[in-house]
Formats: sequence, C-alpha cells, structure tokens
Amino acid sequence: MGLNILVHAPAYAASHTNFLARIADTLTEAGHNVTFLVPIALEVFRNQLGVKSTKDVIVVEQDEQYHSNFQMVAGYVKIMILCCENFIRNMDTIKDLESRHFDVAIAEPFTVFGLGLFEKLGIKKTILVSSCTHFDFMLPHIGEPEDFSSVPTLSSQVGERMNMLERWENYRLVAESKSSLAKLLDCETAAYRRAFGAKIPDWKELMSSASLYFTNSIPFIDYPRATIQKTIPVGGITVDLEKIRGEKLSEEWEEVLRRREKTMLISFGSAVPSVNMPEVYRSGILATIRSMPNVTFIWKYESEDLVFAQSAENIHFSKWVPQTALLADPRLSGFLTHGGLGSTNELAHLGKPAVMVPIYGDQTRNANMLARHGSVIVLHKKDFADEEKIGKAIHSILYEDKYMRNASRLAEMLKNQPRSPRETVVKYTEFVARFGPFPQMDPYARKLNYFQKTFLDIYFAIFAFVIIVGAIIVLPFVIS
Repeated sequence: MGLNILVHAPAYAASHTNFLARIADTLTEAGHNVTFLVPIALEVFRNQLGVKSTKDVIVVEQDEQYHSNFQMVAGYVKIMILCCENFIRNMDTIKDLESRHFDVAIAEPFTVFGLGLFEKLGIKKTILVSSCTHFDFMLPHIGEPEDFSSVPTLSSQVGERMNMLERWENYRLVAESKSSLAKLLDCETAAYRRAFGAKIPDWKELMSSASLYFTNSIPFIDYPRATIQKTIPVGGITVDLEKIRGEKLSEEWEEVLRRREKTMLISFGSAVPSVNMPEVYRSGILATIRSMPNVTFIWKYESEDLVFAQSAENIHFSKWVPQTALLADPRLSGFLTHGGLGSTNELAHLGKPAVMVPIYGDQTRNANMLARHGSVIVLHKKDFADEEKIGKAIHSILYEDKYMRNASRLAEMLKNQPRSPRETVVKYTEFVARFGPFPQMDPYARKLNYFQKTFLDIYFAIFAFVIIVGAIIVLPFVIS
C-alpha cells in the first residue's frame, strides 16, 4: 500500500517549486499518494508549479486581504509572512489536510511555516530539502559542520582555494544570510504559534528534529564537505535522462542544427532575459558571433525587436528553445549560460562544454564548481563587453577538444552512479515512513557551545594549570 505523503511547496521561485515538484512526481511514480501543497506567495509563479505525475495538488490562493497588504510591502521576508498569514485564514484547507493522516511530510526550510503546519497536523516524520546544493544558514541548527575556509558558501564569488580576505568574505556572506533569514523564521514561528498554539516548537527545534535532509548536490561534482548521516544528496533528480533522450526536435530545429558544422546555444534562463541585457554586453556577444561565421548561434531572445542583429546571418533567434533536447543532441557543440543549478546539472549529465557567465545568487558557485572538472570556462558578466575575451572563451569551448572530452567523461560518470537520485529519494522516504523519526541521529555537538566545540575550554584549563604550577615553582625564588 502506498504512503500518504505531503509536500509543502510555496510558489515564490520557479526553481525551488520545480525541485520539490520533481521529488513529488518521483514519489508518485513509485506508487505513493502524494499531496502537493502550494501556497501562492507570488502570483507570477502561479502557473509554474512543475508537477506532472502528481495529480493531488492543493493550491492556496491569495485572498483579498493578502492583495491589499501586498501593495504596501516589499521584500522577501514580508511577502512570505503575508503568505503564511494568508494560509492560516484558509481553515477549510487545514481541516482537509488533518483528515488525510499523512505518513511523511517534506518541506524546504527557506520558509518554516510548513514545519509548523506539520506539527499542527501531527506529522512527526519529516524531511527537509534544499533546491540548492545546501543551505548554509541551517547547518548549525541540524548539527552539521561549517567550513568557511575551503567550502564556498552559496553566494561565494570564489572557489575552494581562498586567500585570507576571501575566507573572511565567505564567512561574512554566511553570517549575513543567517541574520536576514532568522528574522523571517522568527516571524513565521510567531505566526504559526498564534494560529496553532504556543506549544508548537521553535523553528530551530523543528529543523533539528527532521529525520533527513535531501540536498540538490551531486557528490561527484560538488565541493567536498563534511556532512552528517542525515544529509542525503539527491542532486540530478531534476534531470530525467530517459525522457530527455526520447525528446524529438521539430523540423525547424533539425534544419537549424544542419546549417553549419558547429552550433552554440545562448540562453540565460527565465529569470535573466537576454532582452534586458545592457546594450554594451549585447554588443560584445554580437561582435563575437559576427567573428565566427562558420558557427550557428541559437539565441534565446525574448523580443521580436532584432534590429541590433540584422547584419548577423548566423544567429537563429527564438523566444523559447527546447534546451534539454538541444543539449542532448550531438550536433550542439557548446552552451553559453548563466549557471543556474538546473542548467549546471543538465550540462553535467548531458556532456556539453560551456562558457558560464554567472549573474547573481548561487550561479558563481555553480560555475566554479563545474569548472573544477575542466568542462567549462567561467567569465565575469562584465566580460560580455570585452569582445576579445568572450570570443576567446567561446572559440576554446568550440575548438579545443579537452573541454568536450572532459564534459563527456563527467556525463558518463554520472550515468553510471552507484545509485540514482530517484531511487535514493524513494528508498529513504519509505525508510523514514517505516522507522522514523530518528532522534538518535540528532548530533549532540549541536548542543555544545563554541568553547566546547573548539576545545578552547581544555586549552584554557591547560594554560591555567601551567601558569599556576609555574607560579608555585618560581614564586619561592622570587620571594627569597
């Protein structure tokens, strides 16, 4: 008999919702009864839920009070608090959820209202997930070691080899994210306690009591870091290789790929439209394209105003591109991308070399992470204005065999992983349902203070002992 599983996936960012949707669909396809619960935080993501196999989708719409308050606020924290309060007003939905008797519940702790809701529903077997490689801010709350000296934070602009200033910057970025998110999580805790009762635990306790922590990390690609047994990497679950290999390109795209010996795709995802690119950056890319007439460039461009590129005959513009199908086609030679984690994982699994130009967020970390494997070249976004620099990078990706060779090897390695991320999600979720929760897996180190964790109390005790003994020995001679 299938398990009853609740997945809490607020619609505030497409990448986050889509990752949770893939987990939900994976569990549905394994025969379980999955409820995909979607409070709408931002209306723009209302139709970007990502679920396909999972049919039991509960959407908590925004009410009039949400809309009236939304006009007066700005910023992620206030929006998520409004979303939380809006959900609380939907008592019919809460009563419906209570009647379903869920075995396991899954949530991403960028918002902790879901964890408070799970307590209200009496669900003790919970799983945290991260649509990023990991969440720096929550590591101390689940007892996982932090290493600011060699593991880049999500917002880091450097790789694992850092000088003193870079290590300090790495630490500072984590400290800032902890401070800003703690304000949101404290407010959400206050909200769910007002609604569901003061006895519901604080968000830190709810995080630590979760049975497992799924991360969107691929161990064979990601930076090595110390983890605890509760952390389970499931990176790559959003890349369905079997489905991608079965995708058929239309005759239009077949014709485009036949035009020249080499073809390069240019796309910066839905969050970074090319049409909004500064003119100087667009001109730099265009100059590079004109300098390579023997290469076809497919450019995902979100406007029909193409006057700026009239003289370039080797560009195929399109508002939408079948990205995964193109990346899987051997006639595509390379990719120019921003480095979102979704595109990064697709690159790795489909074996394509790339020029990666991060724009914001975790994209720099993703690009540097993949560059370690020799399959991509990383540039700064300001390099778009440097025709020589961007041209050299694209030429290297297209014509130097080592990049394609390294990309192909990485794809082959991921294809032959000992266990697939889909299998991992299903097996571990079923294990939690049968044997969870696991209080014994909560590291006691989480309860130690800084002095105890670093042995400073011992060092101070030894130092004090040496001083006292030395004083006892030396003092009589001083007095005499």
